[in-house]
Amino acid sequence: MKNFKPKNDSIVCDQCGIPYAKGGVDKNVEGKRLHFCCYGCSFTHSIVGEEGESGTASLFLLRLGFSAFLSMNVMLFSWVFYADQWHGWGIEPEAIPYVGMLLFVISTPVILLVGYPFFRNGVKELLSRHLSMDSLIALGSLAAYGYSTHEVFTGGDDLYFDTATMIIVLVTFGRYLEATAKVKSTNAIRQLLDLVPDEVRVISNGDEHILPAGEVSVGSFIRVLPGEYIPIDGIIEKGETSVNEAILTGESVPHSKSTGDEVFAGTVNIDGTIHIMTTTASEETVHARIVRLMEEAQRTRSPLQKMVDNISAFFIPLVILTAIITFTGWLILATFDVALMYALAVLVVACPCALGIGSPIAAAVSIGRSAASGVLVKSAGAIERIGKTRIAVFDKTGTLTSGEFAVVFVKSTEDRDRVISAVASLERDSLHPLSKSIIKYADDESKERFATRNVVAVPGRGIRGEVKMNGGWKELFAGNKTFLQQNGYAIPGALAMEANVSHTTLVFAGWDKEVKGIIGLRDVVHDSAHPTIKNLQAMNIKTILLSGDRKDIAGRVGSELNIDEAYGELLPQDKIDFIRSLRKHTKGVIMIGDGINDAPSLAAADTGITLASATDIAKENADITILGPHLDKIPWLISLSKKTRRVISWNLVWAFGYNSIAILFAAFGYLQPIVAAFIMIISSLLVIANSMRLKGMKI
Repeated sequence: MKNFKPKNDSIVCDQCGIPYAKGGVDKNVEGKRLHFCCYGCSFTHSIVGEEGESGTASLFLLRLGFSAFLSMNVMLFSWVFYADQWHGWGIEPEAIPYVGMLLFVISTPVILLVGYPFFRNGVKELLSRHLSMDSLIALGSLAAYGYSTHEVFTGGDDLYFDTATMIIVLVTFGRYLEATAKVKSTNAIRQLLDLVPDEVRVISNGDEHILPAGEVSVGSFIRVLPGEYIPIDGIIEKGETSVNEAILTGESVPHSKSTGDEVFAGTVNIDGTIHIMTTTASEETVHARIVRLMEEAQRTRSPLQKMVDNISAFFIPLVILTAIITFTGWLILATFDVALMYALAVLVVACPCALGIGSPIAAAVSIGRSAASGVLVKSAGAIERIGKTRIAVFDKTGTLTSGEFAVVFVKSTEDRDRVISAVASLERDSLHPLSKSIIKYADDESKERFATRNVVAVPGRGIRGEVKMNGGWKELFAGNKTFLQQNGYAIPGALAMEANVSHTTLVFAGWDKEVKGIIGLRDVVHDSAHPTIKNLQAMNIKTILLSGDRKDIAGRVGSELNIDEAYGELLPQDKIDFIRSLRKHTKGVIMIGDGINDAPSLAAADTGITLASATDIAKENADITILGPHLDKIPWLISLSKKTRRVISWNLVWAFGYNSIAILFAAFGYLQPIVAAFIMIISSLLVIANSMRLKGMKI
């Protein structure tokens, strides 16, 4: 809400962020003037002292606790009126009206204080002629409350205060869960923002100054030390280094950077001091665009929400029209009281109990079964959407592959064991991911270690030093092909073929001015990747690989897994543009990824799926998290979703059928409210029983 600009001189509430034009509460807090849209927000702020999404979640929690406590008491005392239970309670008949008055007193705060936001939105929607679930909630709860209030003050005993208050409680609980999810997403975005330094070393006229990142203009010169995050996009003017660009590409292997190369904000400068000429303002960096993409994706609505709103837009006017016709008809045939009773009966029986729980109960059962199977589903909407999957888009590193490199071959002109031992000895103090993989390989094969001295890491190129072999010291170089060739090392003909192997990361090692060996490393494909792709294709789901890695490596993994299409060298913006293009032509696009760079794409897809090993940012923007590298859970979850959708469809058909028939019976005077309430309970139980079948269904 930070950048929100209210219209028509309205004020934004400092607690919930909702704009308002009239009324409200103002107060001074620690010398600061704060504005609140209602006493509830003012009260919440005084207790929790939080603003924004956190404050909204706290507000809903307070409303939930308050309404739940009162509603439990309403339900308890309402039992007196069901099937004349006052006999069992030992209540005298003369006291029953006072019990009804007590119910009125207890339920009124719930309706007026907790239900107010729904009623306010319902009125706005009615005036704008765009009705949604809030209108349905307001109509059902107000009808039950209004009818019950009428009964209390006219001596009747058909009271439904419990129905009115429980509608408010259940919906408030749902809104609280939604608010807490937003808090988590907001915290994730804040963590992403923290990756970029607030202050920058700016070089001007030979002097170095510390300035806020927001004040650095395009064309400025800045200095970044080893181990620091790069603060602003730019071009290296001086220095060499290796840069970890996992935030953009998802790849754990650092990229070599030297004069003239482009670097991006949020990436990590590993091992060299560099001077950068900035090419963008801090708010226009690639990193800043990733944050904006995440925020935009979070504001989208789920298909389930839109479907319920569309249903409400049709259902509510029909109910209101039926109630008006009922009142008018019975006013002609009978008295005003009779006409009012039957009109209110129409509104009471139209209360969408079965409709309201038809989807959530089935989704909740599926979510529970998924959790028991190692799949965490964030929302009911995700369960509803994933069954519509037509295209599955995969990230490569960390998703289809392990993200850790493994040695796949060692070719040498010298003794193979000596080459491995020499390189592992030289690399043992390096933090480079390839160095760690080579050392692990040497340890697994129990290779001996040699003494070393004068070891120097060359940023972005490799490492050199002296290694003691066969009683003497040898100067050894290990790194990429360019590094060794620039230092006068020749590649013998026996290694010429291996020196040009594609789809593999190569480490060249040599001494005495000749390359003695080549070590090939690859990112290993997960065991579950093959059956997952095969099962998805058997379900007529197209598979696509999108990677920030080189095109040849992406192509190699795609070919190995028989993926339909594979694309490499893609930035986060390229990925999200690709997914948006797919969604323009196809409904049901899922994205499976695990890195920070995948977060916008996960949010932009119809359904985002990530793994337990993923970054916090990816988890917060994904709809589903799979515990462990069990990609085979994806086809399983799609099958579960399809069965869930069939159960939900049956529930909704039943709910609409019940409401339609009950409304007609009530309109013609054949259905008393007490009978309608009983039928509504039976209807809800049928919906629950049907939903519970999902627990034992074979998937």
